Amino acid sequence: MEISVLARQALLYGHIIAFALALATILKEDVRFLRAKPIDSASVLASARSVKWLLLALWATGLPMIIMDVGTDVFLLIEKPKLLAKLIVVIVLTLNGILLHLIAFPMITSKPKNPAEAATLAAMLGAVSMASWLYAFFLGAARYVAPYFSIYEFAFLYLLMLAVAVLFAMLVVRGRLERALKLSYPPNIRDDQEYGLSLALLEAEIARLALSDIQRRLRTKHSTPLFLHQTSSSRHSVPQFLNQRSSVAATHKRTAVASDGSILRRRV
Repeated sequence: MEISVLARQALLYGHIIAFALALATILKEDVRFLRAKPIDSASVLASARSVKWLLLALWATGLPMIIMDVGTDVFLLIEKPKLLAKLIVVIVLTLNGILLHLIAFPMITSKPKNPAEAATLAAMLGAVSMASWLYAFFLGAARYVAPYFSIYEFAFLYLLMLAVAVLFAMLVVRGRLERALKLSYPPNIRDDQEYGLSLALLEAEIARLALSDIQRRLRTKHSTPLFLHQTSSSRHSVPQFLNQRSSVAATHKRTAVASDGSILRRRV
């Protein structure tokens, strides 16, 4: 038996193991998201690291097999639509994995500012990932139907699976993932209470200032006529006081005169 045959078999064996482990890891995390339970950030990050290394293992075991099949002539891939479809799917998985690691995973493993936006993006990228892995599994098992498919038919079937997966993610997964994010990162009640208290104090202060301004205006409005009335009253009271004083003086004088007359009569 030639060494190349043994090497090819060993590469295929390692390729299948890496693929199976990656698919199982992704399925486990996707099922956990569907349950709408709090997100385990440690588990998500650990699974992401595992899938990253497994995807690198797929490249490391797949590229040598491609080279063994077509050599250095890239145009021979056109004559192998199944192999070309596998290469396209792996490229999509790689690019999608980069987006997941750079954007989606940091958003869902930390408190997102907008849970709905984070859930939408993570659901879409997760749908592309799941559809691509399942389609890659289909390509690996499509030994009997592959001779009847062209590259266009493989591509059409792949796009159809992507569309179905994204639609399912938007209708089902996105809402569950959003609930999971809200359960995992509830709003800070203390901050909300402090904000509400500050707002209430501000409203009370505004109301107090408005009431003080109204009272000041009312005092100003009523104090001016009262002052004028008091001034006019005081002006009229001065002559009256003088007249009363004169009357009292005259009365005393007459009383005194009367007293003197009676005294004089008594003496006579």
